[in-house]
Amino acid sequence: MLHEFTINIPYKQVDQYTDDLNAAGIYHLYYESPIEIIKVQNGYGYEEKEDQHVDLKIYASDLEVENLPEAYYSLLETTLSISRNEITYTSHNDTVWEQSYEFEDIDLGNGWIIVYPNSQNQYQDKNILKFDPLAAFGTGLHETTQGCLRMILEKDLTGKSVLDLGTGSGMLTIAASLKGAEKVVAVDYEEVARELYHNAELNNLTNDLEVVQADLITGDYTIDDMYDYILINIGANETMSILKKHDLLKNSNDFIISGLVEWHIDQLIEQFQIGGFLIKEKTQTKEWVTIHFTRA
Repeated sequence: MLHEFTINIPYKQVDQYTDDLNAAGIYHLYYESPIEIIKVQNGYGYEEKEDQHVDLKIYASDLEVENLPEAYYSLLETTLSISRNEITYTSHNDTVWEQSYEFEDIDLGNGWIIVYPNSQNQYQDKNILKFDPLAAFGTGLHETTQGCLRMILEKDLTGKSVLDLGTGSGMLTIAASLKGAEKVVAVDYEEVARELYHNAELNNLTNDLEVVQADLITGDYTIDDMYDYILINIGANETMSILKKHDLLKNSNDFIISGLVEWHIDQLIEQFQIGGFLIKEKTQTKEWVTIHFTRA
């Protein structure tokens, strides 16, 4: 059984409480920082609300500590100089605690369905993109990912070469491959090869897939080859930095760019226009924008 003890403390004192608990041999701690989501130039950010209180949760297992919960009540009272009525206690059955979140399938509304591993659904006359989100960023839930997917899945990429920058979990790479891309190079700052090749196998892909771990903005990696399409789903500021660093507009005549918010796209559009591109297609879901630029 898992035992959970909760104390409400000032957020400013979290570090001190954590240090005191660690010194007493208590390490399984959790709290949520009090934040407010705010609109920033490149999308959304957050501010920490340092004047608020937070619930600091302390966990212990019967497998590690004897005589719970009494043993921890006494230890917490002594270590933190608090009374028992300041501690809220609950317990969790291990089997319930270890349940993982299961994603629901996503209908993209264009004849394609993102199907997750837990799904038991059967789809008639639909195209299926199987996807298993492991550790990398990108589950297909966000409007930017879905905007990119719809645009990619409407194209015939048979025999085309594609470069996917900031690939994350590789969902856009998988989509381009399903649409016939002969070769896809997927680049990310993190090590994402395991996730991408796993999802490629789920979809029975046999095309040429190359995964590169590289820092696209400050690293030594260079983009030298020409591609039929370049995909970037990161954000306007990061995209502009990548375009500038790699002089990227020379490497393709077609770009699909997403991760953009409606209040911060003018400078990016201008950069493409100066480079000789025009907007072939532009879609928007809520505030999130996806654009297909093509060379004029």
